[in-house]
Amino acid sequence: MTRCNSCFALRGEEFDVCPHCGYVQGAPAKELYHLYPGMRLNGRYIVGQVLGFGGFGITYKVWDTRMEAVLAVKEYYPNGLVNRTPGTADVRLVARGHQADFAHGLERFLDEARSMARFSAHPSIIHVFDFFEENGTAYFVMEYLDGINLNEYLRGNDMETEAAAGIVERVCDALRDIHAAGIVHRDVSPDNIFLCAGGSVKLIDFGAARFSSGEAALHTIILKPGFAPPEQYESISKQGPWTDIYALGATFYFMLTGVKPEESSNRKISDDLAPPNALRPEIPAYLSNTVMKAMAVDMHLRFQSVADFQQALRREKKVLLPAQEKKRRGRRRLAGVLAAALAVTLAGGIFFAGWNRERVAETLPDAAISLWLPGGEAQEQAVRDVLETFRASFPNVTVTVSLFPEADYGPALAAAAADGNLPALFSSDGAGADVLAKAAPLDAVFAQISTSDVQFLPENSAALLAQKQLPLGFCAPAVYEHPGASGAGAAKEDFLSGQTAEFRGSTADYADVQAALPAQFLLHPPDGEAPLARFGVYWSIGSCKGGELRCAERLLRFFLSSNAQDRLLIQSSGGWVPVNKKALGLFCEVYPDFDGFFQGSGHYLFDLNT
Repeated sequence: MTRCNSCFALRGEEFDVCPHCGYVQGAPAKELYHLYPGMRLNGRYIVGQVLGFGGFGITYKVWDTRMEAVLAVKEYYPNGLVNRTPGTADVRLVARGHQADFAHGLERFLDEARSMARFSAHPSIIHVFDFFEENGTAYFVMEYLDGINLNEYLRGNDMETEAAAGIVERVCDALRDIHAAGIVHRDVSPDNIFLCAGGSVKLIDFGAARFSSGEAALHTIILKPGFAPPEQYESISKQGPWTDIYALGATFYFMLTGVKPEESSNRKISDDLAPPNALRPEIPAYLSNTVMKAMAVDMHLRFQSVADFQQALRREKKVLLPAQEKKRRGRRRLAGVLAAALAVTLAGGIFFAGWNRERVAETLPDAAISLWLPGGEAQEQAVRDVLETFRASFPNVTVTVSLFPEADYGPALAAAAADGNLPALFSSDGAGADVLAKAAPLDAVFAQISTSDVQFLPENSAALLAQKQLPLGFCAPAVYEHPGASGAGAAKEDFLSGQTAEFRGSTADYADVQAALPAQFLLHPPDGEAPLARFGVYWSIGSCKGGELRCAERLLRFFLSSNAQDRLLIQSSGGWVPVNKKALGLFCEVYPDFDGFFQGSGHYLFDLNT
């Protein structure tokens, strides 16, 4: 018996034609620019039949010779920019002028692989096992799905209400984890929802996915007419979970009615979209209202989170049609204005005095402070994003950021300390004793740190105060296991290359392990060992006093908030775990490998000398 080079089913060696798929052994690919059946990728994946292709990529069925399993491989192949000689593997640019476009698309393709790999343990998201560059392009390896996508299924089948709601619930489960990681899929549609033969539902194709800041930003326009919300038709728009909620609502509409919704850009001009129960009266009113609210043209009238959407699907909350909700909000706004006017009239000076006391308590003096940090543009952007949020509360405080190359940062700090001219706030990881001797005490900062919000700092405050540094993150001992390897050894490099089965490091190694072995390792705390942890991402206050000192202290405390820690430690993927308890919970949602890892972590001891 031998395997067919197209479908990989076993067949008798005497057959030239596969009895399973009809492939004639040795025949070329149907499209000459596709890889031919029998070619090998990354030394282990044998290429078979093409599962699908479009303007930017080709997906092949492959046989993994190492795992002896059928998988799927997606190849980056942007039509119009590249070509290949029939029967060969190398991809070549059509013209040199396309090099920048090709490189940009390649990085986005690898971003898609990284995004998908982060969720490889999720039952409703397609699993990605590996990604690599070869043949002048890139590939990623994912599970082979046996079944049909929702769009193909709906061409010949009616969808009952309960069955449709069940599929939407599965997609919601996937989107909840994606959104918790700060990612917006941006291409939820019947094409990208896969119904597997075993009954599972998978969300696929993260090619359009992007991190969401919740603010208006520049986006590449990628959309499917009928399923994309109005904000995706604009290059500068505010996109977030509500963007995917519209697309899922439109998909639900299509499943329930068999009618593809009108483009949202047209609905902005004249919204005549009929509710689902107007087309199918047997659809319950609560479900019809839920779909219409999810598809509201005004993003503010949609569900703002998938959790809210799911509550409405389960009839756990009452839902009004968008037009009704808009009227209700208008009435509430008017009532609020009248009530506020009456309250001011009745309360008079007492109300103003109380408000003023609260305002003064959270008001900072006008000040301009300087902030220094080392590193690249990504780190600088993370800090600037946090400063924008800070300035929303304290617009009278100006913060000037100075970014230094890693090699120049230490000498610059030392020179500033010698001159008595340290910046008001500075990153002090690895700062020498001469620099920290000139730093300002942090007693006022530590005095306002709450044990209910932040962990590990109060009990270590004496030592941290002595060294005049405030850590934002920590790392803890961790054991990484690679079930596919059998060798022994302690070197991290050997583990990352797949030569050893175990590496005993720390949580700070997670980013490197995830990049080298996506979805191929297990993570757990060490057994029976003293859990000696380590602080990191240190900050200190330098040469400032009076109003500037107050502003620097307040900003440093803001760095400990969950929002700031999310941006500085989670989204920047620096390898450090946040000390803010809420941010730590989000960290474990974003990186599910850490689920349960920190339970009972209150007994960590910290080595403050490393």
